[in-house]
Amino acid sequence: MFGYLQPCKDEMKIKEYRLYKSVYCGLCRSLSREYGLISSLTLSYDCTVLAMLYIAVNDEKYCVKKGRCTVNPLKKCPVCESGGDAFRFAGAVSVIMTYYKLKDTMLDSGFFKKTAAVILRLIFRRNYKKAAKAFPEIDRLTDEMMQKQTAAEKNNAGIDPAADPTAVLIKQLCSMILPGKDHRMEVFGYYVGRWIYLMDAADDFEKDIRRGSFNPFLPKHDGDLKNTMSYCEEVLNMTAAQMILSYELLDIYCFKDILDNIIYEGLSYQQKKCTENKMNGKSKHRHDDPDI
Repeated sequence: MFGYLQPCKDEMKIKEYRLYKSVYCGLCRSLSREYGLISSLTLSYDCTVLAMLYIAVNDEKYCVKKGRCTVNPLKKCPVCESGGDAFRFAGAVSVIMTYYKLKDTMLDSGFFKKTAAVILRLIFRRNYKKAAKAFPEIDRLTDEMMQKQTAAEKNNAGIDPAADPTAVLIKQLCSMILPGKDHRMEVFGYYVGRWIYLMDAADDFEKDIRRGSFNPFLPKHDGDLKNTMSYCEEVLNMTAAQMILSYELLDIYCFKDILDNIIYEGLSYQQKKCTENKMNGKSKHRHDDPDI
C-alpha cells in the first residue's frame, strides 16, 4: 500500500510505541513465514494498521514475545503473535497489492523504473499466486479496483470518481475483517481508502505535473502551488473528518490508544508534512519512518 497510516511518534507513550512496533515486526515475520524473506519488501505501515484493526475489532487474543528481526537476526525486537487470521489477512493484502502496484508501475513509468518493476514482478509472482489462492476475494477486489482506477484516470475523472476505486476496495477489505450486517467498518474503510488515495495524489502532485500524468487535483491548479496545496488540505480535512466520525462508532477492544493516535494525530501530521513542505518549496516528503 502507500504507507501514510502511521502514528505520530512524538505523541506516543513508550509502551504504546513498543506495542505498535511489535505488530509491525509480527507482520514482517508472518510475511516471511508465509511467503519467504523477499516478501518483507512488501511490508507497509498501512497493512500494519490493517492487522491491528483486525485484532482490535474481533477481540482476537494476542501476545508479545521477545524475538529477533527477520531481516537482521542480530537485532532483538518485540514480536506480536495472534491466534487468529489477522497477520495472514494483512500479509495477503500486502503481497497482492504490491503485485498489482508493480503492474501499474510497468505501465506508467520510465525505462528504469519499468525494468525494475518487471524484474520484481517476476520475483513476486510465486508469492502472489500463493496469496491469491489463499485469499481469492482479495485478489478479485484488487484486480477490479485497478481496472476501475485505470478507466477513471483515462477519462480524466474528477476528485470523487478518481478516489472511489481505492475507497471501495478498502471498504470491502474492512467488510472482510468484520463480516455481517454491521456496516460501520465499511463506512470507516471507505473514508480510509479515499484519504489514502487523495494523500498520494497530493504527495505526487509536482511529479505528475512534470510528467504530464493524471492527478485529480490538476484541474484546480491555477499556477500557484500554495493555493493548490491549501485546496488539497481542505479536501483531505473533510475526508479525515468523516473517517474520524465513523471510527468513533467502532467497538475497539484493544490497541485503542495506538489507533486513536493514528486517527487523531497521525493523519493531520502526515497531511501537514506533505502540504507544508510543498508550500515551503521543499521536495516531496517521505512518509516512512526509518526508526520503526
